[in-house]
Amino acid sequence: MEQDNTLLNEELNNTSEVPANETESNVPEQLSSETAESPDKPEIPNVDFTLLSTQEIVSELQKLIEQYAPGQIKTDHLPDIFEKQYQKEFDQALADFTADGTPATDFKYKNDAKEKFYNLCKSLKDKKVAMAKQTEAEREKNLEIKLQLIEELKELVQKEEALNKTFQEFKDIQERWRNTGLVPQGQVNNLLETYHHHVENFYNYIKINKELRDLDLKKNLDAKIKLCEEAEQLIEKNDINEAFKQLQFLHAQWKEIGPIPKEQQEPIWERFKAATGKINESYHNFFETLKQEQENNLKVKEEICEKAAVIAAAEYNGIAEWNNGAKALLDLQEEWKHSGTVPQKERNRIFKTFRASCDEFFNRKREFYKQMLVDQEKNLELKIKLCEKVEAIQDSTEWKTTTDRIISYQKEWKKIGPAPRKYSNKVWMRFRAACDTFFNNKKAHFKDIDSEQEKNMELKKALLEEVKQFTLSENTEANIQKLKDFQTRWNEIGYVPIKFKDSLQDEFRNAINTYFDKMNLDEFDKNLEKYRAKINALDTDENKEFKIINEREKLVIKIRQLETDINTWENNIGFIAKSNKSEGLIRELKNKIEKTKQRLALLQEKLKALDTLI
Repeated sequence: MEQDNTLLNEELNNTSEVPANETESNVPEQLSSETAESPDKPEIPNVDFTLLSTQEIVSELQKLIEQYAPGQIKTDHLPDIFEKQYQKEFDQALADFTADGTPATDFKYKNDAKEKFYNLCKSLKDKKVAMAKQTEAEREKNLEIKLQLIEELKELVQKEEALNKTFQEFKDIQERWRNTGLVPQGQVNNLLETYHHHVENFYNYIKINKELRDLDLKKNLDAKIKLCEEAEQLIEKNDINEAFKQLQFLHAQWKEIGPIPKEQQEPIWERFKAATGKINESYHNFFETLKQEQENNLKVKEEICEKAAVIAAAEYNGIAEWNNGAKALLDLQEEWKHSGTVPQKERNRIFKTFRASCDEFFNRKREFYKQMLVDQEKNLELKIKLCEKVEAIQDSTEWKTTTDRIISYQKEWKKIGPAPRKYSNKVWMRFRAACDTFFNNKKAHFKDIDSEQEKNMELKKALLEEVKQFTLSENTEANIQKLKDFQTRWNEIGYVPIKFKDSLQDEFRNAINTYFDKMNLDEFDKNLEKYRAKINALDTDENKEFKIINEREKLVIKIRQLETDINTWENNIGFIAKSNKSEGLIRELKNKIEKTKQRLALLQEKLKALDTLI
């Protein structure tokens, strides 16, 4: 023991002052033990869940949980993404289900992805909680171990054992210190300061021989030089974000390395700090650029939100317009996916704004389809009733009346909206079949009488030629009777093809009226006879009853108007004072009254002639 002390004293004379170790104050503020985890941990892949189906989201989440640590998996917005996709698949399933007209009330959606998804989320959350508790417990345990190592370090300076043995125990304590894991964040700085303080005390107390001490300092220097080289290599790394992460790990290693020669402390630290500064500057510039990109992306997303709000609030009429609106909104969703990230503080707000417009639109669209199904069911009932009405008269032989009714039903059919697709074609075929039955029967009936109408037309043409060859005699009564006979024979011939009816009738009436104009009749008789010839033609008209009623209403209106005019003028004469100036006015009114009475008498005779046909 005495010999060992002699050797130790000799070494002390050659040992310079031990340099103070770098403390926590030399480390940048942003560094902490939380960042000291190994950079070799596999990085979790970046999965764009917005492009996946619900089943694919569940599958990818299951893979992540199985392959990566819970703390690496971020699921902040994943439930929102899943719910949106789930709703989208639900809407599509509903649309497919009701596409053939099946009522939406029969729809039962089968998709177990939601239950699996939230079970996985709960499992992941439980693992994170458990892992956090385990990590905290491990760090508390590591803290106890390191505190115990500091106590052992304190005891070394009290021992009187051989130097080599004491120094080996010191190296063993250092090795165990390095191999002990992380401690609670709040204890890091104080713990390191206490540890390095006692390391310095150990060096100062035992005055380890210069050769061993220099060897240890050189080893520490080599380790820090290597860290400087690694930090300088990180400056050239393209992935600045990854370089910054690895830099944190290098700083954590720097803290753990012991003292180096005093003359090298400042230069080596400046070298390491210089590399750190460049990486930090690049990292800062990277985030400044990223920040500007995110601000630009925010503007793009704001514009998308405005467009989505317009689409959500617009009015839509009919399926085509709703589908066009949906396509426009889906295009915006696709544009949203490729518009990049936005500042963290704005992500939740901007996403909720966009999603609110999407939800509003698709909720309205869903309500439209629900109401459309209700309306289509009502339309189906209305169309079935029309089918029943046409079927009830499809065998009728009242051609004119039934034709008008069926045409009115067809017009009513056009006004009714669409029926459910499942029944639309069937009910239309039923309606059309009933209409075709009647019109085919009508066509067959009138086909038989076409030849008869052709014969009637030839007879009327022959009679028309006979009328044109007629020569008036001196006997006016005989002439009138002859013209009436022509009219009677004309009416007895019967129907002609509809397209020739009016032209033949007009030619016949003009021929008869020509003879009335040539006869020596006063205007009253002439007009009356022409009118009688005109209304006699109504006997063979298909719409005789309607035309007679219509003509009678016109005559009655004119008669009442003339009677009112005569009464007004006669009253006016009574109010006009007799004077030289008023005689001309009274005379004019009396002439007007006389002429109006003549017109009234003619209209009254026409009304009598018309009433004979009723």
